[in-house]
Amino acid sequence: MYKIFPLLLAFILASSCSFEKPLQFEEITITQDTFETCETENCPTIKVHYIQAVENDTKSGVINKHIFESITSKIAPNKKGSSDFSSIQEALDFFIIDYNTLIKDIGNNFLSYDVDTFMQDSYQSQDFVSLELNYYLFTGGAHGYSGTQFLNFDAITGELLDQNSLFVDVDGLIRYSEKIFREQYQVPQERSINSSGFWFEDDQFHLPENIGFTETELILHYNQYEIASYAEGPIILTIPLIDLEAFL
Repeated sequence: MYKIFPLLLAFILASSCSFEKPLQFEEITITQDTFETCETENCPTIKVHYIQAVENDTKSGVINKHIFESITSKIAPNKKGSSDFSSIQEALDFFIIDYNTLIKDIGNNFLSYDVDTFMQDSYQSQDFVSLELNYYLFTGGAHGYSGTQFLNFDAITGELLDQNSLFVDVDGLIRYSEKIFREQYQVPQERSINSSGFWFEDDQFHLPENIGFTETELILHYNQYEIASYAEGPIILTIPLIDLEAFL
């Protein structure tokens, strides 16, 4: 009987290693209270939360570069990202300056100006990491803009993966996803994909720009305006991974 214990311990240790995450991330949050200028001047509302890989190696550097570019593109969408800013805090300095310039021009110190982001790792395996970024930006106008972006990485190299790298049969996945999409949104198979008010280009179903993963599901996330009006909000389709083995 006692011989069982070493074998059991070995099994537990092996199981623990198999679930060890390939990358460790730290959380960073920046608010308007971070900036000294906001102690004496009106400032926009800032809550920028993101994560970055903590290992000091090449793959973490590559991943963090993509995270940086993604966050700065939300803060300053009219800029080019890494070529314009040396840090996320510098991009937020630009956001604050842009806000103060606007209120001086229009003479309204109570103008709403907001940026809000939240990032998390939605899935990790030994080979693959999927990060989810939710964001909201308001810089005047009728309404702000919110969205979700997924960043999918090779956990070994840090390479950002596109759809062709994620799937072995993209065309097959498109056909299968369209079938599920039509069922979920009650679009008859014999009718046009846009017959229920969607905006698919050329009336052809396509995968969204943002595709993410959880432990159990594939997420197809169409942001506002991507295939429907702003009022419809994001269009989200989730498919169990167990049903997609032929495509992954």
